[in-house]
Formats: sequence, C-alpha cells, structure tokens
Amino acid sequence: MKSSTNSVHLTSNLSITNDENYIIDCLVDHDEMPANFETSHVISFYVDTDLYLVLYFPQLDDRGFQMYIIEDFTKNIDDLIFLRDMFMQLINEGHDPELLKKAHYKIDTILHMAKTLRAVIHKDAPDYYED
Repeated sequence: MKSSTNSVHLTSNLSITNDENYIIDCLVDHDEMPANFETSHVISFYVDTDLYLVLYFPQLDDRGFQMYIIEDFTKNIDDLIFLRDMFMQLINEGHDPELLKKAHYKIDTILHMAKTLRAVIHKDAPDYYED
C-alpha cells in the first residue's frame, strides 16, 4: 500500500499521518470504517507485513483520525515498544487517557503475539511448522 505524502517518520520503520483522505481510503479498503463518530476508536489491521493503527478522536474541538504505520512490525519490535511507550507517556501527561489506554493495550497485545504473528507472516520462526 502506498503511504501518504503527509506521513512523518518517527523512526525508520514507524510513521504517522493525519491525512484524513488517505486514512479513510485505507479504512474503507479494509472494511474497517467505524459507523459511530460520537465515540473514540482504535482500529488495527495488517497490510502484508505492515501494521496500521488508526485512532479516531471524537472531540468537537479536535475531531479526526491519526494513523500509525509500522513497517514489517513482527521484525521491528523496537518500534512497537516505542509506540506503546509513547502512548503511556501521553496518558501520563493527561492526553485523552480513555483512547490512548485502548491504543496502549492494543499495541501491548500485539507485542505479546509478535513471535506467533512472525511465524505466520514470515514462516521463518524456528517453531513454525507447515502442515
């Protein structure tokens, strides 16, 4: 999937975009578009080996989407940890704790499953066996 021209790289494998047209296109293409825009959302989906994490902020004064993309996320665990820690820092600073706790939990869950997901995606983990 082509990245947005408005993306900013936080690390060499982690980028963020607020390009709502691009984000909405991604959500629609992957059948992940939320139906309710009055509540916050944390949406994740995979494109090949990349993880897409979309946050939706419902506040009228700052409504909109934000999307993080971690390239080849099962091999770039440090970027998952960086993102999880960044969410914790924002929570500790009082920024939208309800939504960011959901995002933190989502990344933490993916981190715990990273070895298994790598085996499935790359078929190169030592404990992966084909049937």
